[in-house]
Amino acid sequence: MSNDTIIEAKGLTKAYRIWTDPGSRLKSPALEALATAFPKASAPRRALAARAARGFRDFYALRDVGLNIKRGEALGIIGRNGSGKSTLLQMIAGTLTPTTGTLSVNGRVSALLELGSGFNPDFTGRENVFINGAILGLSRAQMAERFDAIADFAEIGDFIDQPVKIYSSGMMMRLAFAVAAHVDPDILIVDEALSVGDARFQLKCARAIDRFIAQGVTLLFVSHDASLVKRLCHHAILLERGQVLYAGKPNDVVNLYSKLLIDSTTVESLQDDITALRAKETKELTEKSQSSSPSAQSRPPLSDFQALASDTAEPIDLPPDEQTQALLTDEREHVPVSGQEFAYGGELGRIQSVVALAATGEARTWFTTGESATLRMVVEAFEDLHEPIFALTVKNNAGVEIYGTNTLFSQQPATPMKTGEKRTVDFSFDFNLIQGHYFLSFGFTHFVGDKLVVLQRRYDAIKIDIHGLDRTFGIANLKAVITSSPSSKPI
Repeated sequence: MSNDTIIEAKGLTKAYRIWTDPGSRLKSPALEALATAFPKASAPRRALAARAARGFRDFYALRDVGLNIKRGEALGIIGRNGSGKSTLLQMIAGTLTPTTGTLSVNGRVSALLELGSGFNPDFTGRENVFINGAILGLSRAQMAERFDAIADFAEIGDFIDQPVKIYSSGMMMRLAFAVAAHVDPDILIVDEALSVGDARFQLKCARAIDRFIAQGVTLLFVSHDASLVKRLCHHAILLERGQVLYAGKPNDVVNLYSKLLIDSTTVESLQDDITALRAKETKELTEKSQSSSPSAQSRPPLSDFQALASDTAEPIDLPPDEQTQALLTDEREHVPVSGQEFAYGGELGRIQSVVALAATGEARTWFTTGESATLRMVVEAFEDLHEPIFALTVKNNAGVEIYGTNTLFSQQPATPMKTGEKRTVDFSFDFNLIQGHYFLSFGFTHFVGDKLVVLQRRYDAIKIDIHGLDRTFGIANLKAVITSSPSSKPI
C-alpha cells in the first residue's frame, strides 16, 4: 500500500456454504478430505469432489470487491438489504475473514456495527468502556483519562455503573458511539448507528463525525439516509448482490440506488445510466485537465455568496469577500460536539432571549409544513455598534444546514446601536420544510475594521418539530401545484 492509502482490497470475496441437508455437513467434508488422497488429475479425485459438491452450494455475500481508500476520505456505502454492506464492513473491522482475496488495513479501526456489538451484557457500562479501549490498544491509564468525556458524551447518568443487559437500545448506542468518539481512531466505521437515539443525540453524533472528517479520520459510512451520505461523504459505492455496481460521486450513486429501489428496476436496466455516468466522469476529467492552465490556477475562487449571486440577472453590490468568508467561517467553525444549546461571547453584547412565534403571536416549538412563523431574538449592546449583524441558521437533526441568513448577506443592514440599547430582531418566513426535527441557532456580531467580532452566538438554542401535511419527501416542501390535461402532441 502507498503511504496515503489506508484501506486496500483486491478480489475480496466472502462465501458461505449452504448445505442441502444436515448429513451433508459431515459427508461432504469427509469426501473432500478423501479426494486429496488421490492425484489431482485422477478420475477418483474428480468423482469424489463432484459427490462432495452435491451436498452444498456456495452463497456469495461479497464477490471480487476492490477498494483503494485514501487516508482522510469519507466513503459512503449504500445498497439494498443483503447487498453485502455489513459483510464488507465486518471484514474491514476484522470480525470476519475473507474467503479469498486480500485486504490491508493500516490504522486503528473503531466500528459501530451491530448495536452493542463488542459489549459484554453482564458487565457494567464502565467496565465495557475499559474493555473496548483495551481491545483497541489503549492502556487503562489512557482510558481513565478519557472516561469522564465518554460518560458526558453518552449522557446515560448513573446507568454507566449498571449492567449493559438492562440498557435500552438508545442507551446502548449512546455508549457505543461515545467510546468510538474518544479512542482516536484512524478509521471510523458507522453502520446505521445514527438511526437510533433522539434528535439531539443524532445531531451530536453528526457533529462528532464532522469533527473526525476535519481531523483527517477515514470514514466508512452506511446509511439509508441519502441526504446524510451526500453531506458527509466524498465518494460512494453502490453494492448489489455482493458486487460493486458503481463507484463515484455520492449524488450519482444515490440516484442509482433510488432507481434500483423501484420494484420494476433491475441491475441490467441500470447499465445505460452507469455508462452515461462514466462517460460524464471521463469528460469532466478531460475538461479539468485542459482548464488547469497557470492563469486559471492563479484565479481566486468565488466565495459561496459570490457564486450564488453570479447567477442572478441584475448586478448586486456584494460585501467584501473577506467579510463574507469571515462570517461563513465563524458561523460554521465554533460548533461543539453537543446536542444541547451552546453559547459563547456575551461580554460586548448579548442575546437576551430567543423564541419561535406562530402567526398568532403564541410561542411554540411545533409548526406544520408551510406555516408562517417569526423567530425572535432580543439583543443588547454593551458598546456602540456601527453596523450590527443579526444571523439565523436552521439545521436538521443530522446537522445539515437547511437555511442560513444574516442582515449582511440578505442586504438588509441594521441601523447602528448605542451602548445599552436593546433591540428586538425578527426573522419572519414560512416553514416550508418536510416533517422532522430542526434546530435554530442565532448570532449577534459586527466588524471592527476587517476583523469580525462575535458579540454572542447561541447554537441550537431552540428545537422545533415540523408536522407534515402529506407524504412529500426530501428536505424542503416547495408546495407544487400538480395539474394534468389531455395533450394532442408531445412537448
